[in-house]
Amino acid sequence: MLAWEDKSCNGMKFFGRDRGSTIIGTTGSVLVDRDGYETYDLKGNMTGQVKAGSATSSEDLVGADSMTDLHFANFIAAIKTGAKLNAPVSIGNVAVTMLQLTNIAWEVNRELQLDPKDGKILHDAEAMKGWGRDYEKGWAPHI
Repeated sequence: MLAWEDKSCNGMKFFGRDRGSTIIGTTGSVLVDRDGYETYDLKGNMTGQVKAGSATSSEDLVGADSMTDLHFANFIAAIKTGAKLNAPVSIGNVAVTMLQLTNIAWEVNRELQLDPKDGKILHDAEAMKGWGRDYEKGWAPHI
């Protein structure tokens, strides 16, 4: 099981932060914001911490922060020079898919049943409408 909670731009601190996301799993949790992340065990003890750079502010509504800058710099270096990605594309795909599934569940206002092999929505034609998108002629990706 996985639970996701996100806070931003409301002025109320959560875990001492102005914004961020907490992902609570069955074996621990991770608290992520623009400044880095912290991992916790099931007893609430911090088990790891990564600081990305200078502190950010919840007043920044543009998304300018050192963590994003480092992420983009690494991705561009991988494309230009073959540098190793800090986060493999396969991991990024899982993270983005979780966010998209959250949006779909919110839109249809119900829990989704997923295929554990590929994460696709099972037995819900209405929810599956959110799985893909319509592209302008000539712009659809071909894989």
